Amino acid sequence: MRRALGVVVTMLVAVLALAGFALPAAADPGDEIRNFTIEYTVTPDGVLQVKETIDYHFGTTGRHGIYRDLVTREPYVDDDSKDQEYQVSNIHVSSPNASAKFTDTTTESNKGRYSVQRIKIGSANDTVPGTDATYVITYDVRGALRHFADHSELYWDATGRSWDATIQNVRVEVSVPQGVTKVECFIGTVGSNQNCPSSTITGGKGVLGATQLESGNQLTIVAGITAGAVRNDTPILVDPPSWMERNGLSWLQVIASAVVTALAAAVAALYAKLGNKDQRYAGMPPGTFPPDGVSSQPVKDDLSTDQIPVAFAPPRIPVAEGGLLIDAKATTVETAATLIDMAVRGGVRIDNDGSTQKAVLLNPAAATAPHEQALMSGLFPTLQPGSEVVLERGAVGDHTMRRAHDAMIAALREQVKARQWYLRMPRAGGGSVFKNGFGCACMAMIGIWVVGAGLFGVIGSAATGGAGRGIVVAIPVIAVVVAIGIWVGIRGRGQRNPAGRAVADQLIGFRKYLATAEADQLRFEEGEDIFSKYLPWAIAFGLADRWQKVCEQLVAAGRIPPDPYWYSGPSYYTSGWTAGAVGSTLAHSFDPPPTPSGSGSGGGSSSGFSGGFSGGGGGGGGGGSW
Repeated sequence: MRRALGVVVTMLVAVLALAGFALPAAADPGDEIRNFTIEYTVTPDGVLQVKETIDYHFGTTGRHGIYRDLVTREPYVDDDSKDQEYQVSNIHVSSPNASAKFTDTTTESNKGRYSVQRIKIGSANDTVPGTDATYVITYDVRGALRHFADHSELYWDATGRSWDATIQNVRVEVSVPQGVTKVECFIGTVGSNQNCPSSTITGGKGVLGATQLESGNQLTIVAGITAGAVRNDTPILVDPPSWMERNGLSWLQVIASAVVTALAAAVAALYAKLGNKDQRYAGMPPGTFPPDGVSSQPVKDDLSTDQIPVAFAPPRIPVAEGGLLIDAKATTVETAATLIDMAVRGGVRIDNDGSTQKAVLLNPAAATAPHEQALMSGLFPTLQPGSEVVLERGAVGDHTMRRAHDAMIAALREQVKARQWYLRMPRAGGGSVFKNGFGCACMAMIGIWVVGAGLFGVIGSAATGGAGRGIVVAIPVIAVVVAIGIWVGIRGRGQRNPAGRAVADQLIGFRKYLATAEADQLRFEEGEDIFSKYLPWAIAFGLADRWQKVCEQLVAAGRIPPDPYWYSGPSYYTSGWTAGAVGSTLAHSFDPPPTPSGSGSGGGSSSGFSGGFSGGGGGGGGGGSW
């Protein structure tokens, strides 16, 4: 499977290259912008005239030039139903010591609501002499200003945050009609309100600067303009592009795509019904094995779940193995069920103070199976009784809980493999059609979409609908990829052999028991805490809440203890953290920690003089070398 995926990726890259999608070269280590001088001149007509002088130092020789990215469209901050445009025109490039040839292209993202105009400077046939070059880029921007009752304002992300190279020194000069009234300047990552080290008004010009801007950092300026000094000082607002406009499609093409995709789905559904069937023992009732010394031929499983009889007890296997076997998935649910199983068996205690829940290690020897030992070692590295861990999702960068989960799942899969229940093991991560096959198909569809649009975009012009033709050609391929993706997802569930099928039947039968039995139908010995005994299984089956409601009737009748022996805290059945909450809280504890949050730059009419920050203005972008 990995080799096949590698071949697909290689083919996609090759086709992309042939289609003209050259992968951009990243800046070499050592690339620097020694000096970045920006001159802004606001005309009385509200046009922002820009002159950027960039002294670029290349980390190695043999480079062709640089590129400058300018944001030309983004969602309007003050009204998300609108987009804000920055209309860039009159682009000119010069250089005293390198090629000044340039191309001008625009790329879109965020469903067409975010656009970046790339000025790519240099020639593929020539390289920059040495490692230093100076570039002068001039261009005009309409829609850069903001209007307020008492002033107009240029609130602008001058350098942009997407430069690959470090900016050693940046200097910005702002000239406006009647002179700049006041200035602000911010540096840092998006959201930073750190002021620039230099920010003054000299001779009516705003002069601002900073040094040592690392990649991801930027300089944002705010310049005040006297009210009425300029015209056309309001944002240029447009409606977001429609889905059809974004993709250059006609209704006929959309209908054809839907029909072909539906046919592919029908083929995939047929495979789902008839293919990848488990095996079971011929002539044996569901959930049973042939007697010792008696052979039974394997046959294709053609029984439905309704034909599996109820089982009054689970098979004698760990709950996590049962969770994996019954649905081909081992997730944080199995980890949560295993931790509660450890508590039921006296290995840990669950403490609840009403706001925080902890697992306290009591007896590490209770973990006997390898996956249980991996979980205990991950949660309690010292394995000292009395060690405790808070049952909550890790903070940003804290992967302790997730690593414990991953170690347990890895050991669990090895155990199940050793059981020899499968002709083909389920794919790691689960065998869900949607999460695996459909996701894989979507990724391939996007790749083919790009290839088709790229091929025909190179051959045909926009006037002849090159991109649309590419999509039409890609449709049959997409249909095949969808079917293959679903096939991959179904196969990802694995295929049980007769022994695995028999144990799975027992699990399904017991799940029926937990899902349907009422309190007066439960079989247990007097005084036995049947709630705790089967709670790990109820969590694994997604029946924890129902199981608690049934057992709560037994508590009211005085037939089972009101509080589980493995639990410490407010009365269990009235604490609000019971059964289903236990399972969901524990499962969530083993989710990956959140990633650091970040926000992009954004246009709008908010003033930079009140709550301004780096990246809060219009414009932005970045650049690099190639």
